[in-house]
Amino acid sequence: MKKIARAISAANDTLGRFFSLLILPLIFVVMYEVIARKIFHAPTSWGFELTIYIYGAHFMLGMAYTLLLDRHVRIDVIVMQLSEKVQLWLRIITFVIIFIPFVGALTYAAIVFAAESWSILELSSTAWKPPIYPFKTIMPIAMLLLLAQGIANFIRDIYKLKGESI
Repeated sequence: MKKIARAISAANDTLGRFFSLLILPLIFVVMYEVIARKIFHAPTSWGFELTIYIYGAHFMLGMAYTLLLDRHVRIDVIVMQLSEKVQLWLRIITFVIIFIPFVGALTYAAIVFAAESWSILELSSTAWKPPIYPFKTIMPIAMLLLLAQGIANFIRDIYKLKGESI
C-alpha cells in the first residue's frame, strides 16, 4: 500500500508540475488578444473562448497536485487546536463520509458528460466552433487524478495513525 501511495503522489507531483505550465500559453493568448483588440482594433473570434478552455484545464488538472501539497482552501481554526491524532481521525472519517461519495459522484458524472460529448463530436456554439469534446475529457481525467490522490492521502493518514511514515 505504501508503494501505491508513493506512486500516486509521485505521478501527481510530476503531472502537476507539467500542468502548471499551461499558464504560459494562457498568458500568450491573453496578451495576443489584448494587443489585437486594443492596439490593432481587431479582436479575434477565438481568443476569449480559448482562454476559458486553457484556464479551465489549468484549474481542473491542478486539483490533485493542490491536494498533494495540502493547499486547498479550508477553515480549520478549530481543527488546528486538536491533537495530531484527532486531526488524523477527522481526515480519515471525512475522507470516507464526504470525499469518496462526493468525488466519486463527480467523477462518474464527468465521465458521462465527456462520453456524451464524444458521442456527438460536440462543437462549441460560438462563431469559432472548436470541438469541445477534448476539453470535456479533461474533467474525468482531473477527477480521477483527484480521487487517486485522495486515496494516497488516506493511505498516508492510516500509516501515520499507526505511527509509521510513508
